[in-house]
Amino acid sequence: MNEDILIASQDKACSVPLLEGFSKQGYAAVNLTNDADLLLELLENDCRVVIYDLEICPYDGLKMVKILKKCRPKVSLVVLSRDASRELGGSVWQEGVAYYAVKPVNYAAIENTVLRLLE
Repeated sequence: MNEDILIASQDKACSVPLLEGFSKQGYAAVNLTNDADLLLELLENDCRVVIYDLEICPYDGLKMVKILKKCRPKVSLVVLSRDASRELGGSVWQEGVAYYAVKPVNYAAIENTVLRLLE
C-alpha cells in the first residue's frame, strides 16, 4: 500500500475529517491507531506526509517524532498535540517538522499545509 498521507491518531474527531478532506482532494490517506503500525508502514512503504498525533504514543511522543525523522528524513511530518506549552512546541519545531498544531485543530489549515507539501 503506497499512501500519500498517513494519519497516526486514535482521536476519531480529528482523523475522520482529515481523511474525508484528503479523499475529496483525490489523495490516498489511511489512519493508523498505534505507533507500531505507523513504523511498520513507514519501513515497508513510501508515503509523502505523516500527520502524527502525539497522544497516540504511550510514552514520549517527542521521542517518537525523532524516531520518525530518523526512519524517513524526507517524509514531511505534521504534528498535533493537546499540549499548548511553548516548551513542547519549541522542541517539536527543533526536530524539523513541517507543521505543528495544538488541538482543537483548524482542519482547513492542516489540509492546506499538507496539500502544499504534496505539490
